[in-house]
Amino acid sequence: MSGLDRYADWDAAYVLGSLSGAERHEYEEHLARCPACRRAVAELAGMPGLLARVPAQEALALDTLDDEVLRAEPPASLMPVLPVVEGTSYRRRDWRVPAAAAAAALAIGGVGGYAVSAATGGGERPPVAVSSNGPTRLAFSPVIPSSMTAVVDLVPSGRGTQVQVECQYAATGPSPTSTSRPMGAKDYDPAWAWADYAVWVVDRHGKAVQGAVWTARPDKVMRPSAPSALAPRDIAAVEIRLVATGETVMRAANT
Repeated sequence: MSGLDRYADWDAAYVLGSLSGAERHEYEEHLARCPACRRAVAELAGMPGLLARVPAQEALALDTLDDEVLRAEPPASLMPVLPVVEGTSYRRRDWRVPAAAAAAALAIGGVGGYAVSAATGGGERPPVAVSSNGPTRLAFSPVIPSSMTAVVDLVPSGRGTQVQVECQYAATGPSPTSTSRPMGAKDYDPAWAWADYAVWVVDRHGKAVQGAVWTARPDKVMRPSAPSALAPRDIAAVEIRLVATGETVMRAANT
């Protein structure tokens, strides 16, 4: 199996938090070199929130679909848009079983998919216990163009939340484009990748509080973490902002 085929189905599992630790680190290293996979992760940013809205009975029913339904072709509008690569044959995703398992896991546990590893190709690992107090994983979407990829886990902690971010800046790619720093789409300034970033937690009333601050490093995974006094349900969004300008680079909505 080629390298492209190997990672073709990993984006959803990464966003839902169902990869093992070793697989997650491997995929993050791949993301630093693959713009197509970074785009795929960004496109799935809203998946945990959407799946969480599926009623419990409907989600559990998805896990018992008969063979005839499972063999059916998905509607064209649900097919993922994959980049066309000369001479490469992508393996078609089996969209039904992972979606059913993910929806069922969310209905049972109310979290971002921490029990769907078996359905998304994670092997024979034991099922992970999921509870209503478990972590919620959100994927960041870019607000201004950049080569950063990031996810965040909202982990209940006492009456508040531990906000745990995993992010990385690609080894090559465009610097953030904004009104304060106009740059062409093909420009890349290594110094920009070493910029200082901050996590901001936004509540349901629009009030934002700054959390962890870190310096991005090209092709390196950074894991800033900070506590928030807000309960997970009271967090409307988590943002990554440039410290120098205060501009929002990426945003993860908690719907």
